[in-house]
Amino acid sequence: MIRITAIAALAACCGVAAAAPDVICGSLDDVNFYGTVGDISGYSIGTTACNAGDVNLSWVDGTPFHPVIQVSIFRLSDGRMEQLGVTFVKHSFASLQGNACGFGCGSGGDFSHLGPGCSDPYGAGLNGDQGGLGPRSEINAWDGQFTYPFTSINSTGNSVYKRIQVKRSDMQTPGATYFAEGQYVIKDEFGQVNSEGVPTSYNNVTYERMNVNSSGGASTTGASNREESAMIAWQEHGLGTNMPDARVNVATIAVPGEGKLEVASKATDLGDGTWRYDYAVHNQNSHMSVASLEVPVSGSTSDHYFHDIDYHSSVDALIDGTDWAPVEGTGTISWSTTPFASNPNANAIRWGTTYNYSFVTDAAPEMGDVTLGMWRDPGVTVSAEVVVPGAGICEADLTGDGDLNFFDISAFLNAFAAEDSIADFTDDGLFNFFDVSAFLNAFNAGCP
Repeated sequence: MIRITAIAALAACCGVAAAAPDVICGSLDDVNFYGTVGDISGYSIGTTACNAGDVNLSWVDGTPFHPVIQVSIFRLSDGRMEQLGVTFVKHSFASLQGNACGFGCGSGGDFSHLGPGCSDPYGAGLNGDQGGLGPRSEINAWDGQFTYPFTSINSTGNSVYKRIQVKRSDMQTPGATYFAEGQYVIKDEFGQVNSEGVPTSYNNVTYERMNVNSSGGASTTGASNREESAMIAWQEHGLGTNMPDARVNVATIAVPGEGKLEVASKATDLGDGTWRYDYAVHNQNSHMSVASLEVPVSGSTSDHYFHDIDYHSSVDALIDGTDWAPVEGTGTISWSTTPFASNPNANAIRWGTTYNYSFVTDAAPEMGDVTLGMWRDPGVTVSAEVVVPGAGICEADLTGDGDLNFFDISAFLNAFAAEDSIADFTDDGLFNFFDVSAFLNAFNAGCP
């Protein structure tokens, strides 16, 4: 509630307006289960696109001027949100003119263009049609460019080929909660920003909960959480369905001149004088991709953990799946993959994927910066303010009374409105949504 209230206050302060072309994933719909080959189960999930902008979106069949759709399955279990499997992308071919998002579909759209306010459904059957599924590795999710005709166009295979592939055992975890995440990529949005100067491609992800039965079949359930990734699902359902976990912090990173990343974090008190730190790095649409994660830590660490996704089918199967190994340095623990210059097929965090990292140490949590190194341009590093092992500062205590409460929120909003430097939580000289997000992360982390 605090997170929503603060974002609403920011919107009221600064104004929100529709951008030009702006596709979002309006909903995640039906689910097809195609059975299991070996220990791998195959799925597809229907999606509905909505045009939240005020100009037509290109939906032209047989050309590179159409959106592509990717859908993934996530599992929340043992306090971690993990991506279980990915699909090849669906190349769309035509648009209808519905009003599924309630934006008010007007005139101007046609079979090759999605009109302003209009929606277009692609059921699970279409999104699982193997002939229309192309490699993820041929998509630049930042500028929307892709190879067309794509490799393996019109090719088919066994029941899991090119579809969402998940280990059967991962879909049968007792007590787990499952989520679908859908995303659209379209070149029409390249270079477009909203009234806050945020690229319109930053809002293209939506999540929804899933039900999974003992036979492997599944369905979506509950509301479609538009413009929110599975990282936000971890925050909003971390203690159970519709039970938020305030210990989960999600920091948004705008890669300079490029795409959007998210870093989610959580510190769990193990009750024996030690803490487990969990991190999830989600690359929504950065073509640079992520090559490394570095976390500050003053003492020794143990119980290291890493989780990624398995690429599969056609040319995507050439991507190296080697796990990132932890390295303890002086005051840090880090993970990394092979540099792009050494191996263009290395296991970087590419667009539409999420990797997990965890360790145990005896330092209590505080807010601090983790560093991400970019893969295609090793000269670029970015940082995110999340929960880290620390030494006892409390950044969100703006009143200085040792307590986090409404008065700290009020102090932040007043400082934000006045463009006071104490509200510049990202230290970039700007006052925008990212400062609100960073303050909320610090507030939710609490005081040591």
